[in-house]
Amino acid sequence: MGLFSGLESLGFKTSNMELYPKEESRVKPGAASDSQKGKTEVLLKEEDCLFPKTHICPVCDKKFKTLSVRAGKLRSIGQDEDLRPLYREMDPLKYDAIVCPNCGYAAVSRYFDIMLPVQKKRIREEIQKNFGGMEVSTDVFSYDEAILRYKMVLMNDVVGAVKSSRKAYTCLKLAWIIRGKLEKEGPKLEPSECDKLHDDEMECIQNAYEGYVMAFSNENFPMSGMDELTVTYLTAELAFKLEKYRESLQLVYKIIGNNAASSRMKEKSLDLKERIRSQVKEEKIES
Repeated sequence: MGLFSGLESLGFKTSNMELYPKEESRVKPGAASDSQKGKTEVLLKEEDCLFPKTHICPVCDKKFKTLSVRAGKLRSIGQDEDLRPLYREMDPLKYDAIVCPNCGYAAVSRYFDIMLPVQKKRIREEIQKNFGGMEVSTDVFSYDEAILRYKMVLMNDVVGAVKSSRKAYTCLKLAWIIRGKLEKEGPKLEPSECDKLHDDEMECIQNAYEGYVMAFSNENFPMSGMDELTVTYLTAELAFKLEKYRESLQLVYKIIGNNAASSRMKEKSLDLKERIRSQVKEEKIES
């Protein structure tokens, strides 16, 4: 995929952009199922769960409106093993990437209003001056629109030199969005298109994993709104998806042996432990 592919159409050159600059690793500061298949019952249309929300851009100071989700209308149906939330009515993740249509500043909702002066300067110099504008739907966002918006967020994360955990969080949510597209549109796509979407998702999973591993040694908790045990479990699950079974198991044991871990967290960790062992056993048999 290339994490930033598609942004060229908006006026950006991305060939030399690195998600995690090498110097980051040397700097230290002071249940659900895997898919929604079979979940066809929908009581509300997607547009019924949305409303136009006004934002003030912290970079260009202009007001703009973008579609936001009426959370009270959604009903949870659980989550994927890597904590991706699932809802009966729609996929609200499509609307969490906020992009200013005037200057190109973008961030997930959790971080949109968080802006340091040095970050504002960088975004004005590297994003705003190159931003060619983008079309914005006024009814619902397609998955392709959502993917492009998350890529804008990731570019802003890199330009703004945000923490590794924040970039990892963006990569994780982009992976979830790509998975959502594959689940919803997969039956209508060619096998090669499905394979590419899967590869794109795994690229994002890889980068999310690397970011959180880096953050463990560089940052304090909470990260991405999650406590240490939750991030540990999430990172273990990402490692499992990447077939890094030894690393995943090491993280799982940290949770199982921690008295502060809730019974539910330990249960999820024990389940992951069994999945790791089953997968390793299966691979040994096949080999």
